[in-house]
Amino acid sequence: MTLSVLLSVIEVLTSAVAGLTTVRLWRSGLYRRYPVLFSYIAFQAPYILFPVVLDSGSRAYFRTWIVTKPVLWTMDVLVVRELCRVVLERHSGLYTLGRWMMYGGVAVSGFISFLSLLPHMTSTMPARSRLLAYWMAADRGISLSLVIFLLLMLLAVSRYPVRLSRNVILNAVLFTVCFLCDSLTAILTTVFDLRLSLLVYVTLSGVVASCLLVWLFYLTPEGEQAHFDWIQFGHEYEKRVLARLDALNRVLQKAD
Repeated sequence: MTLSVLLSVIEVLTSAVAGLTTVRLWRSGLYRRYPVLFSYIAFQAPYILFPVVLDSGSRAYFRTWIVTKPVLWTMDVLVVRELCRVVLERHSGLYTLGRWMMYGGVAVSGFISFLSLLPHMTSTMPARSRLLAYWMAADRGISLSLVIFLLLMLLAVSRYPVRLSRNVILNAVLFTVCFLCDSLTAILTTVFDLRLSLLVYVTLSGVVASCLLVWLFYLTPEGEQAHFDWIQFGHEYEKRVLARLDALNRVLQKAD
C-alpha cells in the first residue's frame, strides 16, 4: 500500500470515527453539555473527506479550502471558549477574563503571522498564491495561539485546587494535541518553507484519528462524574487559595 493510498484510508476512517462520535454524543446527551464540541466534530466528519473526493490540484479543491477554513477557525475559537467556560463555570468573572485573553492572543498571533509574510510577498506573486499565503498565516497564528492558551490554562489549573471532570481534562488535552498538529504543519510550510512529505501527513492524520478514537470511547456521561485531581493539596492550602480565587472572581464580576 502506497503512502497516498494509506493517507486516503486514514482520512476515510477518521471521517467515519467523527460521525460515530457525533452519534454517541447525541445519544448520550453530552451534546447539551458540549454543544460547540458536538458541532465541531459533526463538521469534521464531512470536512475531512473533501481532500479524498477532490483533486488537491483542482480549482474546486482550492475554492472549497478557502471557503471552509474561516468556518473551521471560528469553530476552533468557539470550542476553546466553551472549554474555558466549563473549566471556570463556578467563576464567571475569571471566565470573562480568560475569554478576552484568548481573543487578544488570537488577534496578536494572527497579526504577527501576517507581518512575518510581508518580506516574502511581491507584486509579481499571483493572486491565488497570495491568498493561499494569507490563509496559511492565519491558520498558523490561530492554531498556535490556541495551543498556548490551552497549555497555560492547563498549567494554571494544575496549580490550583479546582476540581475538574475527566471529560474536561480529556477535551483540553486532545484539543491541544490537534491544534499542535495544525500549528506544526503551518509552521513547517510557511516559516521554514518546507514541502512536507506524505509520511509526515500520514503521521499527523494518524494522530488526529487517534484523538477522535479517544473521544469516541472515553467521552462518556460517567466521565462527567469522575473527577480528576492533578495534585493532592492540603486542606488549609485549598481553603486559602479558593478564598483568593473567589475574591478575584467577585472583583472581576463587578468590573464586568
